[in-house]
Amino acid sequence: MRRTLIAVTGWAAVMCLVAVGCGSMAAPTQSGRRPGTELARTQPAPTGAGNRKLARAAAARLLALVPLPSHVQLLSSAPRALPGPAMGTPGVTSLIDDSRSWRISMPFTAAAAWLAAHRPAGLRRTGSEGTPVGTVRPLTAGYGYAAKGKAAWGSAELDVAVAPDGPGASVLRADGLAIWLDPVPVKDIATGRRLHVRLSAGCPASDEGVAGVRNPGLGLTRSLLPSGRPDAALRCLYYGMNGHPFRLHEQQRLDAAQARVLAAWIRVTPISHPVGATYMCPMDDGSADLIVFAYPGQPNVDVWVRTNGCGGTFNGYIEGGRALP
Repeated sequence: MRRTLIAVTGWAAVMCLVAVGCGSMAAPTQSGRRPGTELARTQPAPTGAGNRKLARAAAARLLALVPLPSHVQLLSSAPRALPGPAMGTPGVTSLIDDSRSWRISMPFTAAAAWLAAHRPAGLRRTGSEGTPVGTVRPLTAGYGYAAKGKAAWGSAELDVAVAPDGPGASVLRADGLAIWLDPVPVKDIATGRRLHVRLSAGCPASDEGVAGVRNPGLGLTRSLLPSGRPDAALRCLYYGMNGHPFRLHEQQRLDAAQARVLAAWIRVTPISHPVGATYMCPMDDGSADLIVFAYPGQPNVDVWVRTNGCGGTFNGYIEGGRALP
């Protein structure tokens, strides 16, 4: 789980300690699940409230996977030396953080070595954090372990960290983290000139000043494309500010098979999104793709794809395609 959300589009891109011998036990669980079991498979929820509930359950299951050494004492609050998750707090408001802390009867060096040697079952280590000896910051050692994202939450992670608590003891903090997703799409509110291109007309020679597309009368507010199968498509690739600024770089005419592959990709582009996300985007030179789909018996449907910067796929009503945390 990255601590800053890097917004990119899938179109442009088609997160040493010696072990000591110690017994272990699993953290207590409130869900009744045996420690080590995989996260339950969940069905996509239709509401933000439902997704939040599912993410909360996922965070609790992650917390139940944390291994603990023998002779630990559950603390009523997080220790001062470990005020937050080991890998930092994600910059979103739709974050679920289920946290628990313990006091461990072993010195910090032994506790840190034990933590490095005992990974939670079924999770993949994604990062580590440590404070070198001799710095002014308190000593800490911590790790992040990723779980698979689901339709209800974009990413989930278990963070575990230890810090000294006197000469012969340590404190351990574990956080089950999950970012729930709002299934209501973000509106396409870009301001500026919008295009609606007919497939038979071919690509406009320039997209200078264009903010996106419009699809009057189609009402595509819950999906980027209609459910039908296109029988042709036109793809227009524009330079942006580099090369020949805002001029047409390439025009591609797609047959039915090619158009359906491209439409299928766009239809599965995520439209759910985290709430209150902080985005840091790569460079945006304004390059974009315009795709025009021809459907039998109905108007053409235009889609606008920003190919770098914050990225995204837009149909004039909603946007999708930003990467999840």
